Amino acid sequence: MPDPGTHSAALLKRSCQMPLRVVVTRPQNQTELTALLQSRGADALHIPLLAIEEMEETPQDRSRLLDLDHFNAVICISPNAARLFTDRMDMYWPQPPVEVYWFTPGQGSAAILEDFGLPVSWPGQGDNSEAMLEMPGLTDVSGKKILLCKGEGGRTLLKDTLVNRGASVSELILYRRTCPNLLSAERDILQFAELDVVIISSSDALDNLEQLTGLPAPLLDKTLLVSSPRLRQKARSIGFKRIVQAKGAGSRWQLAALESIASQS
Repeated sequence: MPDPGTHSAALLKRSCQMPLRVVVTRPQNQTELTALLQSRGADALHIPLLAIEEMEETPQDRSRLLDLDHFNAVICISPNAARLFTDRMDMYWPQPPVEVYWFTPGQGSAAILEDFGLPVSWPGQGDNSEAMLEMPGLTDVSGKKILLCKGEGGRTLLKDTLVNRGASVSELILYRRTCPNLLSAERDILQFAELDVVIISSSDALDNLEQLTGLPAPLLDKTLLVSSPRLRQKARSIGFKRIVQAKGAGSRWQLAALESIASQS
């Protein structure tokens, strides 16, 4: 897969050759996209609209971690899930279990597992549940045992489809998403600053944007970059007028969408 850092186009607005001003709203510990955009010439700010709270490990969680070698496949659904999963696995498994297949929806989550020494598969096109369900390793799963590592709540499409295909799916709930406290300066930037793009990667982040800012007219006039048809529809329903949908939430998809926005600005 292409390295997003190999792209050559700078994130400058075509009309004035000024840096594209972007707000990234990913959780506090996910700064890679902001750094990438800054390295590409964008004026990128990081204002988290999600806070990640680690869940306390339950006896059932511990049992599932100790029984990792009983599963045919493990799926980490997000970078947060991958990070917390490897932290916990490290406490119980000096060496990773063999004959377990590892999956993530995107390259960011995969990199965390790869750093832990795990051979990971992820979709070549898209980085969501739909793309994962097209992967060869997750199509013929009848009779297989799969561990789904994820946050509290969220979509059920992946689990439901795997179960319908005959798999036995267990969940390891590692974190919950909460609404962060913004500094007054951060709120002012979102509400009134001369921004070009606000990046939203989840429904919870969009909910928190509405809750924390009240969605004043200047904000609703900004370009919103989303990562799925579902988010696009939700953003339109709450009043955003300029919505661009990237192919996924991964850095390469976000970067490609921002390059397109810059070329038309």
